[in-house]
Amino acid sequence: MLEHKNTIQHAFLLASTSQEHDAIKPKKPQRSRSQRLLSNQDAQQKGLKAEQHAQQLLESAGFQCIGKRLSSRFGEIDLAMAKGRLLIWVEVRYRQNSQFGGAAASINNQKWQRIILTAGYWLKSLTQQHFNGKTPFCRFDVVIQSPKGLDWLQDVRQLT
Repeated sequence: MLEHKNTIQHAFLLASTSQEHDAIKPKKPQRSRSQRLLSNQDAQQKGLKAEQHAQQLLESAGFQCIGKRLSSRFGEIDLAMAKGRLLIWVEVRYRQNSQFGGAAASINNQKWQRIILTAGYWLKSLTQQHFNGKTPFCRFDVVIQSPKGLDWLQDVRQLT
């Protein structure tokens, strides 16, 4: 019984110390709705620029863009690029810095599942339009733009 009482007192002490600490912590100033919209628009512009740079990089390697921002109810794929019998689905990421693992680490399993489902949604249509109805070899690439430049991570995932 005494041990249980000490545990409760310890928990209460931790909670009250935590609350006091939170009260001391300075609060972040709240941004207005217009400031948030401007920030989102800026991020979207940077994302679109990164997609353009990624497309240029892949085209310089001989790929042809056959789709941009392909969306489905599952999600969106930034670029679909073709070369011969190869179709690559490209996720483009832009990051200012490499904190928290950088751009590549920001693609979690849930995001990959949405990308894969979206690729499956578009595969038949693109196969008929660009590959004479013959299913191409598919892979998933990631292009990362950072202040250091572009990094092209090839063959991150595969579908056959």
